[in-house]
Amino acid sequence: MRCSPRPLTYVVKLLLVLALVSFGGVLDERKAKEIALRKVEEELGSRIKVERVSLILSRPVRYKKIERVDLSLREGAPRGFVHIYLLTDRGMRRISVFLDVLWKCKVLTATEDIQRGERIYPWQVSLENLYMKRCPRQEIENTEELINYVALRTITKGSIIKKILFKREPLVRRGEQVNVIFRRGNLEISFTGEALENGFLGDVIRVKSSNTGKILRGRVVSEGSVLVR
Repeated sequence: MRCSPRPLTYVVKLLLVLALVSFGGVLDERKAKEIALRKVEEELGSRIKVERVSLILSRPVRYKKIERVDLSLREGAPRGFVHIYLLTDRGMRRISVFLDVLWKCKVLTATEDIQRGERIYPWQVSLENLYMKRCPRQEIENTEELINYVALRTITKGSIIKKILFKREPLVRRGEQVNVIFRRGNLEISFTGEALENGFLGDVIRVKSSNTGKILRGRVVSEGSVLVR
């Protein structure tokens, strides 16, 4: 009587599964690192890049079961751990894998050189994703807001834009002559006026017409320009 090969295949697979359940496995450095990297990938995906993985394991550990794997990594921290908990013949044992990581940071970088004392314009910067040990604090969320600042020192192309590199200065200063744009429907008229207040981008300030002396209220739209509606 012939034995069918298909049932034998099932029997072999079943025996392998039972062997794994009964005898567990052996954890060495290579396997521990693989488990740690897989845990990081599962929890954080592309948010971080692992720069270095290390652990102290004098010899492989035979275990019955991997009880759990925990990631211990504070948000934004450059170092952390993956803890692997093993059920062994002698009870529970923890193996710690050390991680050095880089975080994906959204940063503003200069697309051209910006000279000291120059006002910064939105087209001079770009938003990029870079992997860094720590993400720099980004106080400026809207690139349009950059026009309110001037560089304290020369910022070279490719540099990360940080607030400490520039200072806030109004686009319109009190007492200065400004270009007043009167716009209503399809009608647009430009005339000169005097700023009665300092103003940053978007601020509503008072201006006095040089022709009539009339005081108007308008919004600062660019350096030296106020829009009146």
